[in-house]
Amino acid sequence: MSIDAVAAPAWILVVDDDLVTRFLVSEALKQAGFCVEQVENGRQALAACERIDFDLITLDVMMPELDGFATCAELRRRPKGVQVPILMMTGLDDYESINHAFKVGATDFITKPINIILLEYRVRYLLRTSAAMVSLYDSERRLATAQRIARLGHWDWSQGQACLHLSREVCEMLGLDPQAPEVPFRVILERVHEKDRKILAQWFEEIWQGGGQARAIRHRLVDAGGGVRHVQQQIEIVLDASGRPDHLYGTLQDVTDLHQAEERIWQLAFTDSLTRLPNRELFKDRLDTAIKLAKRHDRQLALLFLDLDNFKRINDTLGHNVGDHLLQATAERLKSSIRANDSVSWNKAEEPDESIARLGGDEFTVLLPEIQRSEDAANVAERIQVSLSRPLALDGHEIIVTPSIGIAVFPQDGETSETLLKSADMAMYSAKHQGRNLYRFYNAVLNEAAHKRLTMETQLRKAIERNELSLYYQPQLDLPSGRICGVEALARWTNDLLGTVPPVEFISLAEETGLIVPIGEWILRTACRQAKAWGCGCGVDPIPMRIAVNISVLQFVQPGFTGLVAQILEETGLEPVALELEITESLLLKDPEGALRTLWALKNLGVQLAIDDFGTGYSSLSRLKQLPLNRLKIDKGFVSEVDSQPNDAAIATAVIAMAESMGLRVIAEGVESEAQFQFLKAKHCDEIQGYYLSRPLPAAEITTMLHQRLTPHGDDG
Repeated sequence: MSIDAVAAPAWILVVDDDLVTRFLVSEALKQAGFCVEQVENGRQALAACERIDFDLITLDVMMPELDGFATCAELRRRPKGVQVPILMMTGLDDYESINHAFKVGATDFITKPINIILLEYRVRYLLRTSAAMVSLYDSERRLATAQRIARLGHWDWSQGQACLHLSREVCEMLGLDPQAPEVPFRVILERVHEKDRKILAQWFEEIWQGGGQARAIRHRLVDAGGGVRHVQQQIEIVLDASGRPDHLYGTLQDVTDLHQAEERIWQLAFTDSLTRLPNRELFKDRLDTAIKLAKRHDRQLALLFLDLDNFKRINDTLGHNVGDHLLQATAERLKSSIRANDSVSWNKAEEPDESIARLGGDEFTVLLPEIQRSEDAANVAERIQVSLSRPLALDGHEIIVTPSIGIAVFPQDGETSETLLKSADMAMYSAKHQGRNLYRFYNAVLNEAAHKRLTMETQLRKAIERNELSLYYQPQLDLPSGRICGVEALARWTNDLLGTVPPVEFISLAEETGLIVPIGEWILRTACRQAKAWGCGCGVDPIPMRIAVNISVLQFVQPGFTGLVAQILEETGLEPVALELEITESLLLKDPEGALRTLWALKNLGVQLAIDDFGTGYSSLSRLKQLPLNRLKIDKGFVSEVDSQPNDAAIATAVIAMAESMGLRVIAEGVESEAQFQFLKAKHCDEIQGYYLSRPLPAAEITTMLHQRLTPHGDDG
């Protein structure tokens, strides 16, 4: 069947509070042959669904009053919304948000910014799938139940049916009403423990697709009181004439007592009796599994090997009782350190605690199953050092113990559990030999990378006092007049030890370490001082232009930020209107009310405000209208292909039109070609910035340019 084999015209409801997104999605779906109704919030969506039986709904997540999650949940509670496919559109791509979307009933999701071509195919696929499911509802059959199995609950499920028929025993296990035995599969899945839910759903999906085998499977159920019960399912598959699965019979047995007995045996065999952590055998098995997954997905993992410094002396001096308590406290502190870490990704099927083991004596290991870079492992090691080095009161003694940590990274330090453990062990002994209470990478290259980051941070902390930072300025051109209307201040760093450090490296490091606050203050003060010099001199009357300064989120939320801006303006004598502060849309997400108050306070000072990289964040139109903005800055990601990509051209055009209707000016950044320049000029964009005009220049060259009243190309405009 072709992808277009979907009955048309289908009715689609587009729900999005962002005018640009709603317009683009609606127009794309109309051009694809669908009938489209569009609304701007969840309440309007609920009302529209009472009037019209929609075939599919596209639903934005971030909306005021009633967000997409709440709207989806309410639709699923209503008769007309139970089966309709709901495609959630979101800029949130983290696991928790995606999991929440499916939990409230979403059929699928697509991330923003929307790929229009992919959207059409996704919609057609969902409509086709929905039509196939509806056509199969009338074919439901029930077969005789497995009465021969004593004291077991049973169920049956026909191909194409949304509901299973449950016996009284199964209803009681699931905490459902036995008087209503027809239960949707999604309702049953909600009773399954969240860590087993995905595996169980995939198993059933494979069976219906003809690839699954009839077998027993164990999983957990959560009852109404929050208690966990262990059950075993056994399934029999009935095939139709073509050999495809047509009907499923299943039995469900409560095996909680059996599981508890097995668990006790397992703990004796595979856990350390003192700390309750996995022992060497279990950890090696988990490390083998993690290595297989890392190979399959082409990713890195890290292994930390820890040894407590001077543990033997403490054990011999204070006794084995204190030594045992110290090992137990170490295990708990390790768990806390790993749980608190946010730089490592964990397998969704396991807890971070399960990646810690006691190999014996005072040796512990920590498995980091997915890291993006070697520094992630170093961050965890540093956190462990801080945690374990805190004084500990045990049996009337205050004990301070420190760890020596060796780090090995897959695949470069070993491709088997044996070699990786050996590499980490060697690195740990290297840390001990170099002074204890240290961490060391096995690989010399990784050691160098971690050392480089530490060196860069150390040097960056001294950059301001050493006068190593400088500002370059990139001109901004007013398109109607062809004259320079402003410059953007951009930081540069040259260090005697490191040389010229790319901004992308030191700015991100500054934000991670909090150094962006003092560095940002230096940038703001220096830029204002330079702008004042330009406005006053060069032998000509003052030039009416502004200077734009980027403000980080951390800088913006500092107490007294508005006062700092006012103080710098007073110190430098710069007119407030000559200063433009550029903020990003992400600044509005955490505390929109607080951000709004600060923005209005800055506006009342007289400074100009701009949204930088507009179109890459999650601002809604309603929120945007509340902001005291002067300018929108179109992200260079959209500008770079306006002359070749219809989507980018449409977005840029829509942003320019929207800004004009709101009385805002628009500046396009990243303009690098004549074609981009001509496109933006034709669309009546107000201002542009980019290498097509000029690279960032030192202040002296900008001064010459302003003195000669030249455009960046050197003509008189």
